[in-house]
This record gives sequence, structure tokens and C-alpha cells, in this order.
Amino acid sequence: MSLHGLRVLNTRPANRAAPLTQALRQAGADVSELPLLVNAPIAPDPVARTRMMDLDRYRVVFAVSPTAAELGVAHLQDYWPQWPVYTDWIAVGAATARVLAQAGLSPFIPAVETSEGVLALPPLAALTPGDRVLVLRGEGGRNLVRDWLQSRQVRVDYLDLYRRCLPAAAAAQWRRLAADGGPDAVILTSGESLANWLVVASAAAGAVPAVVVSARMADQARAAGLSCVFNAGGVAPDAILAALRSWRQGSGHGID
Repeated sequence: MSLHGLRVLNTRPANRAAPLTQALRQAGADVSELPLLVNAPIAPDPVARTRMMDLDRYRVVFAVSPTAAELGVAHLQDYWPQWPVYTDWIAVGAATARVLAQAGLSPFIPAVETSEGVLALPPLAALTPGDRVLVLRGEGGRNLVRDWLQSRQVRVDYLDLYRRCLPAAAAAQWRRLAADGGPDAVILTSGESLANWLVVASAAAGAVPAVVVSARMADQARAAGLSCVFNAGGVAPDAILAALRSWRQGSGHGID
């Protein structure tokens, strides 16, 4: 089914929005971009630098996003011109894996791009008590992987490489979009983007059908008062397109 004429709001960060916007436009959608997150790098502190120097002591390194992979690799290459041989790398999804591959790494990728999907990967299943895992992430991420590993007496350390902020221009951008009629649907790809959507769109947020990327996010969105929520089951453009088509077909929205 074509998405011709459907007004879709892509809220991915500015440096991550293009593939999804392109896929939506190829499907016929009328796309506006409203970045709801900007990633501000965090300078490594002494603890972080020690963990970087100890990279070969970690059995697994897990990158939770493309930004985490980019920043983590850039810092780690200052200490490791050649990667440790016996360390496995995990990427949360295909985009993150591409960043690691460009650095000469061969990461494992979960079938489902969530923390739950990561936990099913062989490198984590093979860990034994006393093994160490290093997580490359943004400040304040989920702790599901940590809790699961710690329950198996695996040590988990973090490199907090960036913090997520609401772009200063977002509120003014939304007012312009709303004055022009607003979107038929909004795409939200993280808990932080959902929270910022509620701030920026305020009372209007609940009335705009939302496509989210996990069951957890769907529950959060409904609890926050969003009246129409579709779970794409992942951040890949194809998954998001399928969710939009399913919603449009079921609702008849914008179909002549």
C-alpha cells in the first residue's frame, strides 16, 4: 500500500533521520523532520580512561547505538591501534554494526534490535561468573542487560559517551508544523524521544497516531495518554513503513 499524501513526522536525530525520511518519501509520504534528540558528547573521566586502557580484560563489548559506537571507537583507538583478539563485540542493530565494521570489527547483531534481543546472542550466553562486559552507551540508558548479567555474576562496566538533550529549536519547529496543519502520524524511536514529544507537542501529542519501535515503548506511550499507538517492532525503515501501512489500512486514514 502506498503512503501517498500521508503527512508523517520523523523525530529521529538530525544525523540519523535521512534513511527513514528517504524510505518514507519513496513510499509516497509527505515527510517533515522534527529532531527531538541531540547527542552531546561527554569527555572521558579518569574512570572511563582506565576502562578504555583495560579493553582487553573485557570478554564482550556492547555498543547500544551508532553514536555510542562512533564515539567509543574514536576514544578506544587512541589506546588500541589494534583491537584485542579475544574480545567479542555486539551491536544493538544494523546501523550500529556498520559503524563497528568500518573500524575493522565483526560484531554480533541480534535478530530483534532491543536489549532483549541482545541477551539471546551467543557471546552473552557463553559468559561465566567473573567475566567482564563493557557497555558503550549514552548517559542513563536501560539496565536490563546489566541486571541479567549481574544475576549470573558477570561484571558490567559502562562508558557513558554522550547525553541526550532536547534541541533548542524543537519547540519553534513544532509550532510552525502545527500551524500548517500538523502531521497525520509521528514516529518515535526511543523513550527519550517520546518524553520530548510530550513536552514539545503538549496537549496535541496524545491526538497524533504514533509509531513506536518496541512493546515497552508502546506501553509507555499508552500510559502517557497517546490514543493511537502502533508498534513497528524495530527501528529499521521497512518495519516502520509496515506499521504505517497497517495503521493506514485499518483506519482508512487519507485513503480516497
